[in-house]
Amino acid sequence: MWPVSKTYPELNLPQLRDDYDYIIVGGGTAGAVLANRLSASGKNTVLLVERGPIADTWASRVPLLSSDFASDGSRTRKTLSTHQNSLGRPIELFTGSVLGGTSRINQMIYGRGLPAEYDAWRDAGNPGWGWEDIKPYFLKSERALYSFSADHSTKGEWCNRASEPLAFPGFPHVMEASKKVGLPQIDDINSPEHPAIGYGPLYFTRDQDQHRSSTFSAFLPRELVVQRSSRLHIVTATEAVKLTVNASLGGPSSVRCVDLKSRSSGQQRSITATREVILCAGPLSSPHLLMLSGIGPADHLNEKGIRIVKDLPSVGSNLQDHFGVSVAYEVPMSHSLVCLQKRPWVFFVEVFKYLFFGTGMLLAPVVQIVVFASSLLLSEEGMPKQTDVKKDTLPDIEIMPMAYDSTDNPEVSRGMFSFLNVLLHPQSKGTVRLSSANPSDPLIVDPQYLSNAADFAPLRASLKLTLRLHDRMVEQGYPLVDYAIPAGEDDASLDKFIRKRNRTTYHYSSTCRMGPDSGKEDGGVVNEELVVHGFDNLRVADSSVFPWVLGTHLQAPTVAVAEKCADLILTKYHRFD
Repeated sequence: MWPVSKTYPELNLPQLRDDYDYIIVGGGTAGAVLANRLSASGKNTVLLVERGPIADTWASRVPLLSSDFASDGSRTRKTLSTHQNSLGRPIELFTGSVLGGTSRINQMIYGRGLPAEYDAWRDAGNPGWGWEDIKPYFLKSERALYSFSADHSTKGEWCNRASEPLAFPGFPHVMEASKKVGLPQIDDINSPEHPAIGYGPLYFTRDQDQHRSSTFSAFLPRELVVQRSSRLHIVTATEAVKLTVNASLGGPSSVRCVDLKSRSSGQQRSITATREVILCAGPLSSPHLLMLSGIGPADHLNEKGIRIVKDLPSVGSNLQDHFGVSVAYEVPMSHSLVCLQKRPWVFFVEVFKYLFFGTGMLLAPVVQIVVFASSLLLSEEGMPKQTDVKKDTLPDIEIMPMAYDSTDNPEVSRGMFSFLNVLLHPQSKGTVRLSSANPSDPLIVDPQYLSNAADFAPLRASLKLTLRLHDRMVEQGYPLVDYAIPAGEDDASLDKFIRKRNRTTYHYSSTCRMGPDSGKEDGGVVNEELVVHGFDNLRVADSSVFPWVLGTHLQAPTVAVAEKCADLILTKYHRFD
């Protein structure tokens, strides 16, 4: 399917060694970080297995052109969910399938989340995961190109920066409207010293050259992989189909081998892990591999004819996502990203601006600012209550103004400006399940969006706040023409709109959640050291280990998890080096 690159030092299946100290399954957002850290000392052999290609092209580095919605889709894995009863249709779920994973195709937003959320993780039975524990791992990887405060680091590999100036006329009007309704400005959404409620600029993973700074380019650049080629091996277009386990009656079990299959040739091979196997395949594929290997809910595995190695009911359960609802308005074509598609000469001008000045629409400025609010602090009309906002007040809604139609079937024949209303702390939880014991058969993914009625109230409040922002923008003279808005502001009208104009935000998490093993679906899959319960050398390190979805964009927390996992492993095996 994909030939081995002539420029990047990847291997094919027959070229691999028989064994490695560490086998990392999944070369995505987290896996790229782990491969870098575990191979750094020169004392370990590391195999990184990725199902997708390298795909290191010019377009894959350009922020806009590399985003999934603007690309050919070759770096994206799309999974159709089950029929969602609350929505009347299935939802197409997107994850990265390329070296660097979703960090290669997303909107590059760098957000850490709030200290109180990590402290809640710690207090839920996960010692070592409070804010003061996890903060150093954000700093370790970060190279902030905009700040020299103590809240940020300039010494890491992974670049992030503010997106200035505002690219579309609607954005400054949103800023002014937010101020008019009484929201405070947040100068740095990633600093604990600033309020969590308010409006402010987002930060993006772009480097000094205005290229996408993915975990592929940051942690596995070609020069590094060439330098470490004796100890770091990367195989792409290859899937892990099963873990071979040495079961133990009296103590923890061990993973002996990982069975691999080439997606291009169909060839299979079993590779031995002399120390550990770390799953970084993501919140859909990590539980998939565990269940194929007999680690998961016993009833489900029995139904699929899979021998049970470890009964862990929570594997594949507790799936969460930030559900989004889009309100859209028509604006002049030149005020919207749609002008690139409808006016070819504009596209060529923007290419020129990007190549020669590092500016313009190819930086993907479809969203540059954000509004965070608490539904508990909004009036019945959607206006922020005139009370002091405490620093520890957590927002439960995020409003993202976008210079295009932010639904999953966008309008592209006219200029559009929209507000994506995002539910930050959903109560609904879904599942990932096997359709059969055949690794090639599709997963059954049921996010169960809006299955918990508690999710409607904050979304209603968010929609009302969006309508008030619209009102203030119109008062400023900004030309917003109704295109897709609620029919009214009563609960029935808002709920009907919520069920109709919705989408995934691609923030899947918690299917291998961290926590004590309670023997129930709401228990943990991994302990506080990310080791799968019942094993001594099998870990998971991606967004699937989040005890619950954080109220932020997930790529930065996922990298922090990978950094902490690497530290846990290196401390265990190399504490006296």
